[in-house]
Amino acid sequence: MLCAGMDVSNPHLDLALVSGTAKPIRHRFPNTPEGRQALLAALAHLRPAWVALEPTGAYHLPLLKLLAEKGLQVALVNPYHLAAFRRAAGERHKTDRQDALLLAHYARVYRESLRAYTLPPEALQELRALVGYREDLAGREQAILNQMEAAEWAGSKEVLALLQRELACVKGLLGEVEARIQALLAALPEAEVRMGLPGVGPQVAAAVLALLPPELWGRAKRAASYAGLIPEREESGKSVARSRLSKKGPPLLRRKLYMGALVAVRHDPEMRAFYQRLLSRGKTKKQALVAVAHKLLRRMMGRLREYYAGRLAQGVA
Repeated sequence: MLCAGMDVSNPHLDLALVSGTAKPIRHRFPNTPEGRQALLAALAHLRPAWVALEPTGAYHLPLLKLLAEKGLQVALVNPYHLAAFRRAAGERHKTDRQDALLLAHYARVYRESLRAYTLPPEALQELRALVGYREDLAGREQAILNQMEAAEWAGSKEVLALLQRELACVKGLLGEVEARIQALLAALPEAEVRMGLPGVGPQVAAAVLALLPPELWGRAKRAASYAGLIPEREESGKSVARSRLSKKGPPLLRRKLYMGALVAVRHDPEMRAFYQRLLSRGKTKKQALVAVAHKLLRRMMGRLREYYAGRLAQGVA
């Protein structure tokens, strides 16, 4: 079975193909519209069973969209899993070409358990972009406030006036972005289902909808695993067993769920009782809140599962 691995960078697209014991096939294309089309032509000719791709910021997005539109089976490989595979393979070198080859081998080894990427609806793509932009704006707002405090202490009136103008601009953009997010949420029934829970406001609902793949909606265990909210246990021989979060999902998703947990323990009696039980067992406040975030996400998935089951019973697709 022929499997392909793609390493994507700003200037290049490195392609590697492996099949059994045959010598790997390697190609390099420029990461431009013309280069992506040439890559598609090569893949159409070679017809690999899987194309494994590691997310790389925004550089991989145009290629990912093209591959999905052409109906190729693309697997987005979690960097956490690929790093473990690299260590298991004893790979010491890390270059673009070597990463492409590693991804091809990963696809061949795990081909039976790979999940094909499906292009999300445009509304969800827009929501994801807006959620990320909102976080950037919120970070810039806080940075300006810090700069304003420093300028006040320094007595820099001219700088302070400029910072006030910048702050007004950032606040205006934040308001516009939040309004657009609210409009997208209003058009998604899944958002209303989730926001019926204490601790799940617009920001938490938007983050879950934008950052959790739609194929995991309603699947509590897999959603918690994807979000990196499940513990990993380390135990060897007589050593003391340790447990820690995997943290292998989107950090922004975990942060929003953590903030939702803070609200939930204040306004939901059941969540508050759960939180207090964990504290009484010796858990730290942070550990208990992470457990609440995990429980909150599973509740959201349970609500979605009930929603989809109800639609199915009514014969609604």
